[in-house]
Formats: sequence, C-alpha cells, structure tokens
Amino acid sequence: MAYLALYREWRPQTFGDIVGQEHVTRTLRNAVEAGRIAHAYLFCGPRGTGKTTAAKVLAKSLNCPGRSGPEPCNRCANCEAITDGLAVDVVEVDAASNRGIDEIRDLREKIKFMPTSGPFRVYIIDEVHMLTNEAFNALLKTLEEPPRHVVFILATTEPHKVPLTILSRCQRFDFRRITPDAIAGRLKEVAAAAGIAVEEEALQLIARAADGGLRDALSILDQGAALGEMKINAADVQNILGTVRADFLSRMAGCLAAGEPGPALRLVGELTGMGKDLRLFTSELAAYLRVLLLEKISPGAAAGEMWDDPSILARSAADFSLDRLVYAIEMMVLAEQDMKWSSMPGVVLELALVKASRWENSGNLTALVGRIAELEEKLKKFMEVEPGVAVAGPTTLKKREKPATRREVAPGVTAGAGPGADHGPDNAGTGVSSPPYQTGERWEPPAAAGEKPARTAEGDEQDTSLEKVVAAWSDIIESLQQEKPLLFTALTKAAPLRVNGGNLLIGLPEGEELLKGLAELPENKKYFEGLLGKFLGGEWQTRYQFYQGEIQLPARRQTPAAELERRFGGGEVILADEPERTLF
Repeated sequence: MAYLALYREWRPQTFGDIVGQEHVTRTLRNAVEAGRIAHAYLFCGPRGTGKTTAAKVLAKSLNCPGRSGPEPCNRCANCEAITDGLAVDVVEVDAASNRGIDEIRDLREKIKFMPTSGPFRVYIIDEVHMLTNEAFNALLKTLEEPPRHVVFILATTEPHKVPLTILSRCQRFDFRRITPDAIAGRLKEVAAAAGIAVEEEALQLIARAADGGLRDALSILDQGAALGEMKINAADVQNILGTVRADFLSRMAGCLAAGEPGPALRLVGELTGMGKDLRLFTSELAAYLRVLLLEKISPGAAAGEMWDDPSILARSAADFSLDRLVYAIEMMVLAEQDMKWSSMPGVVLELALVKASRWENSGNLTALVGRIAELEEKLKKFMEVEPGVAVAGPTTLKKREKPATRREVAPGVTAGAGPGADHGPDNAGTGVSSPPYQTGERWEPPAAAGEKPARTAEGDEQDTSLEKVVAAWSDIIESLQQEKPLLFTALTKAAPLRVNGGNLLIGLPEGEELLKGLAELPENKKYFEGLLGKFLGGEWQTRYQFYQGEIQLPARRQTPAAELERRFGGGEVILADEPERTLF
C-alpha cells in the first residue's frame, strides 16, 4: 500500500478526536443525539482547522447503524466506506472546479434519489464561496427546502463571499484557529503513535509555525521525520521553515530597546550569510515584538505563545517603554509589506531597524511624548532620597563638620546668619539659591563621583573663579542662540553656582525636569563644555542641579544704546521738537 501522509492517516474519526473546536463538536453531538438534524450547515474558518473532518464525522454519525450515542462506531460498512471515500451516499463536491450553473443543476436532479445504505444522503460542498452568482441562485430553492433525506454541509474559508441569501438558510459554525498548546499536544500524540522521536523545542517551533492549522503542523512533522530519519530536533525544523532561533530574535529586540542600530545591522549581516529569508525574518520579528507587547500589557499572557521562556520574555519586555515597543512593531510591519515589492529587501529591513532603534529622533509626536515620559522616569529615580530630607535636586546638601573658609557664590545669592537662623522659604531645608553661611563654616553640595580638577594646556590645574564665569556667562549663553537654539532656550534660566577647578555646577529652577534632561543629553553636554573652554580656556566638566526659590541670574547682554554708552562714553541724542508749522 502506498504511503499515507500523516494528516490523512491521523485524521480524527470521532467528534472527541477533533482538537480545539469544542464549541462546534458539542453542538453537533447534542443535535445528533437528540435527532435535531438541520437540512443545511455552513462550516467556516481558517484552513486546517477541521471543517471537512467535522463534516465527514457528522456524515458517519448520521448513517452509522451501530452507533451508541452521538459518536460513530467506525467499524460498520457505512463508517468504513465514508472513511475511505467510497460511500455512495456521501458526495463531496469541489466548488472551486465545479462552480458553474450546470453543475448545480445536475446536483439538483440527483438529490431526488433515495440513499442506498443509510437514512441520509449527505452533500459536502467544499470552498463554496467559489460558486458563481448564477450557481448560488440555482442552489437557493433546493437549499431552503431539500428532500427530507438530504443534508447539505457547506465549507468555506471566506464566509464573507457567500451571499446572505445562502447564509440565512444554514446553521453557521465558525471554526477557530487552534492554539499552539493544543497543536503541540496533538503532535506529541501522533509522534508517539507513529514512532517519531521529536524534541520539545521542535514541537513548539512547529506549533507556532502552523499559525493555528493542525493540518499544516502535521505536514511539517511529516517532512521533519523524513529529514531526520524519524528523529526531529529544533535545527531540522528551522532548516525546513527557514526561521531563526528565539535567542536571535531576543538579541535583535535587545538592540532595538537599547537604541543600538550598529549591532542590529550586524545581525542582519549574519542572517544574510546564513541564507535566511529576510522577509520571513521581518515577519517573525514583528510577531516576537507583539508577544513582548502582550507580556508588557498583561504579564504572563504570552506564556502560551511558545516563543521563549516566560522569564526571558518578561525581561525583554521590561527593556522597552510601551510607546517604543508599539513604534518598533509598526516599523517591522511596514517593512514586511514594502519588502514584497522592493528589489532591495535587505535595505528596506535595515532602514526599518535604524528607525526603530533611533525612535526618539523619528519626529513622531508619540515618540516625543514617550521620550518625555522616559526622562521623567529617569528623574524620578534620581530624586529618590532619604525620608524627611528636603532637596533641590538629585544632590543632597550636607553640612561640613569642620570649619572652612567662606566659598564663592553667584551674585544675588544671599548669606544667612547660620544653620540656626530663620532664612525664609528660599533657604529652608537645603535650597541652593540661599545657602546659609557664617564665618568659619560653609554649606555646599558634595562633589560628583569622578569630578577632578581640569588642566590647562601647560598641565597646571585650571584656576577660574566664579566671578569670571559669571562675567562671561551672558556671552556664553548668547552664543548658543545661533547654533543650538533648543539648548539656548533650556539654559536661559540657568545660573552658575559653584566652580571647582574646571568643574562647574549649574543651577536650574526646581521643577524644570525637561530642561535639565535636555541639557544633560550627551551631545548637548559635550557642546556646552567645549563652549566654556572657548570662552574661559582649559577643559571643563559640568553638572546640573535644581535650586529652590528665586535666584538672581547673571546680567544679560545690554541693549545696543547702553553698550555704546559703556564703550565710548557717549550719550543718546534726542532731537528737540520742531516748532509747529501753520498753513498761514
């Protein structure tokens, strides 16, 4: 006997064997047992979910003389003939190749004949949506009032193409996609019965690749058994499907979460070297990111997707913000669509990965909102301090134990009478704008980790006073206006607070988290430190801190008239009013 494919050999023969369609099989079993058989059924759903199988099991149940309950016995002559496709009373019609009005007219003539070996004559019309409009119209009357011995079972993957006049004459059953867990369980049963040794990871790969269709899963299992000589491992399945390992997808997701397009593009190069289909990989990556999104929104919900260990999925999802993850999925979905028509699909994928990894620079409104949210989240972590300690920013002000000389402060910062004096709201707690001073002791923020005196070109430690910084501050800020207008806006409310060699502490008003985050961006920080070196000489390092209350900012550039008066000692000339002129 010729070899029979697994999906044919292990086709379910009873309602109980049908996997993942309990809502359908329960209704049909109850109808058969109660004798409430409809004259027309419509089975619709994705491919490989059991529509034709359920139709044949129903046909056997209706014509099985020896059944007890709703299930067929599968031992009598009628059951065996239907199983082998030899039953005269069960007619299977392929509507894709018999779609015209003539075929339907022929069917109408033949349904008048009584069944030969059972109580019912069953017509199974597969892919019924392929019938022409004329054929549907010819079927209408017969479908509505067929002979009592006739049962129609229509099957389709596209019920929206079936006319409403046909739908209204049928009992409709919607078959669902089978879950990966259910597919893996059925594959394990079939593999054990067929003598196939298969790894658990390979079962998961097959179940996920089947996309809800058990027939597709059995076909892949059959092909894997032929490749591995009845032993199937994960590598064999990946070679058959052209997919990649889950850890490869996890690495790519990590690159996108970290905003690193370089490593992501190198991974694409590895894929190309392995001969993988880049469009298939893009589709897989979109599906993997979707699982991460599901895990982020509803922790634990992605466990049944069989992509990876749940703890790994949870860690990968935590690396993304919600908006960043949604944007990455959108980029991958659009790239997969564009790759269909592009002559350079690899370039399309690489551009999508760069955009997904540099999400904050996309110009998208959602990206901007998400970026602000990320900055706020980082600032919350920096603002965490001991309970009961008031701070003006991430740096806590501490009192020195030993007396020290009085330090320089910015103009406008007032000195108090000491730690015990009433300094008002500006210097309450640890506000920087009005730190309390007394001869012999001072209050100041501790130096940041890694802060060291800057050096000049000659190698000596840089010696720049706070007064020099304040004097040049206006020119420094104004020079930002042309080249860095956004940074200029952020620093218009800033004031220098403390100088330690080449280290400058800059104050910003409390509550301006967005301005502080903008100023601390690596490219902005590096540019401003270079600008300080241009105006003041040497190398500089900057830190930013919030101050409470009000502080007198360094004087801004004077108006043109005042500047001329200062430089040349002149004054503004105002012309006297001319005498009034009259017409006469």
